[in-house]
Amino acid sequence: MCSEFAGFRLLLWAAAGPDSGVRVSLTPSTSLSVEETALEPMDTAYPREDPRAPTPSKAGAHTALTLGAPHPPPRDHLIWSVFSTLYLNLCCLGFLALAYSIKARDRKVVGDLEAARRFGSKAKCYNILAAMWTLVPPLLLLGLVVTGALHLARLAKDSAAFFSTKFDDAEYD
Repeated sequence: MCSEFAGFRLLLWAAAGPDSGVRVSLTPSTSLSVEETALEPMDTAYPREDPRAPTPSKAGAHTALTLGAPHPPPRDHLIWSVFSTLYLNLCCLGFLALAYSIKARDRKVVGDLEAARRFGSKAKCYNILAAMWTLVPPLLLLGLVVTGALHLARLAKDSAAFFSTKFDDAEYD
């Protein structure tokens, strides 16, 4: 487990886990103190106290390191971007989404989560634009074709009476 606090890098290798009874603390004078504490029986009383709450220190200059719950990693939308590149690549928007997705994945691997979040957001926007630019115009065209066909059918029905009129040759003699 690796943790960074106030510019000091503290490397902990704890094979025993959190229940081992070992307390590690870092003092402002950069000294590292490791104390072994006896394991206490599990408290079954209700209401329970928050285990992440700071405990009162015995020696006034100790600082306890508490590691909170990790945030979920940022999304890179790589599969969606590959799909957009292969099937929805109008004006190269799918390719731009793929490029930003790869950048987001690279930043996530390096550990720069803020940059990964920004690049993932851009990839998502380009994927949405690629889908809109590729799917909306054909749907509009289909709507125009259907309304045009309906209009032509009504026009043909109205003009059918004109073309079905039969003229007698006797009237022209």
